[in-house]
Amino acid sequence: MNIAKSKKSTPLQVIVSVLAALFGVQSDNNRQHDFKQSSPWSFIVAGIVVIGAMIMAIIAVAQWATAI
Repeated sequence: MNIAKSKKSTPLQVIVSVLAALFGVQSDNNRQHDFKQSSPWSFIVAGIVVIGAMIMAIIAVAQWATAI
């Protein structure tokens, strides 16, 4: 799938892009496509949501592990 040709990112593409960037496996084509978007707000909001979900997951696993 070549998303460099599309003009606007879909919500799924934004989530995938944020996750790939978070784990450091973002391709150069996708990174360039992301920086060509007119507004960074969808990526900022998705990043905050993903980081929040990761923190909540870590807390839940820690609580579960200490309850055993």
